[in-house]
Amino acid sequence: MMLDKHAIWFPGQGSQRVGMGKSLSERYGIVKETMDEANEALGLRLDRLMVEGPTAELTKTENAQPAILALGVAMYRVYSREWGYAPVLAAGHSLGEITALTCAGAIAFPDALRLVRRRGELMQGAAASGIGAMAAVNGLSPETVGVACSVISSDAAGGNGVVVVSNLNSAQQTVISGHQEAVREASERLIQYGAAVIPLQVSAPFHSPLMAPAAAQFAEELSRISFGELGFPVVSSLTGLPYGNAGEIPELLARGLTDPVNWIAVVQFLQSHHITAAVELGPGTVLKRLSQSDRLSVFAFDDREDEAHLVAASRQTSAFSIELLNRCLAIATCIRNRNWNTDEYEQGVAAPYRKVQQLIERLRETDERVLEEHVAESLLMLESVFRTKGAPAEERERRLASLRDEFGLHELPDLSSYAPQYASSLQ
Repeated sequence: MMLDKHAIWFPGQGSQRVGMGKSLSERYGIVKETMDEANEALGLRLDRLMVEGPTAELTKTENAQPAILALGVAMYRVYSREWGYAPVLAAGHSLGEITALTCAGAIAFPDALRLVRRRGELMQGAAASGIGAMAAVNGLSPETVGVACSVISSDAAGGNGVVVVSNLNSAQQTVISGHQEAVREASERLIQYGAAVIPLQVSAPFHSPLMAPAAAQFAEELSRISFGELGFPVVSSLTGLPYGNAGEIPELLARGLTDPVNWIAVVQFLQSHHITAAVELGPGTVLKRLSQSDRLSVFAFDDREDEAHLVAASRQTSAFSIELLNRCLAIATCIRNRNWNTDEYEQGVAAPYRKVQQLIERLRETDERVLEEHVAESLLMLESVFRTKGAPAEERERRLASLRDEFGLHELPDLSSYAPQYASSLQ
């Protein structure tokens, strides 16, 4: 089954594990090249740390964040360059949003690596104070959890500090963050309401107002980065809406340390735009587990069955792309003309060429999927141009073989079913 219009997602911190990326580096050269780039940008053997650990070192925030980003970018390069996919839009959970912006071209890969390493150092610094805590709350609505946090935070007499909703992960999972005592009190109250509460193994209150000093320092780091325009839309996990332009990036990323991650809003945005599939690029399958539903199919690159599905579907996707149609036009232009009969040239070269041009324009305007019949029409145009211009059989075979190789095609459509006179040697 072909993967239709879909989004790509990138996970946040916590998805790291020792061994991450090892198998991919062995199977895809582009993954190893990406990790070499990361090593050079950071001045350390990030790939060795990812593969060998130790766990305690990899789990440090300043190491986990660039490791997760690097693997996400590596997977995106396989997804886009090896498999030929292109997303309708992208999104990321917390740290993952920076990975999404990097893959969209808004942040250069070396800059992104250094940026998230510094982000990790600032977050680790906030953790060093030891005043904060976080907990996952399962089984209650985000609204119920939010009300409980507000009551405890506003209870000045209690003196236990602030607790807020930090992650709206799904209708049944919310994460709270704040001062240790306030988080403990909120957890006890929510358990009484019927929730299952799991303390998280962090010592900093991420995505809470207590991170304001780190956010201010991170804003300074962001001011030194040159941001480019986005190659495809990226949905902010704070607003649930796409970035309007690159100028919005610094403010939203700085706010990401203090404001809640609203993953529910991200999923709702996809569904409101009739996007029914997503591909998770990064270590683990946390976003797949969080978001799978009857209305949304999620495939995780790090799941071997899902990877096999994506590879199989990519054979059809990469074959049937607008780039393939454009390449047919380019080949037609390059063929040397040996026929100076004006009427034959118009009928056999110019007219079919214009028809394919118009087809490509229509597909771009309507965002239609490229079908086999569109590819066949472009190949029929090429056959007409080969014949009319008087190209030798050797040139025809060489150019078609090159076309197959460029797009990783095992075969081209059988033209005999579209125009019997071309029962063909294309296969």
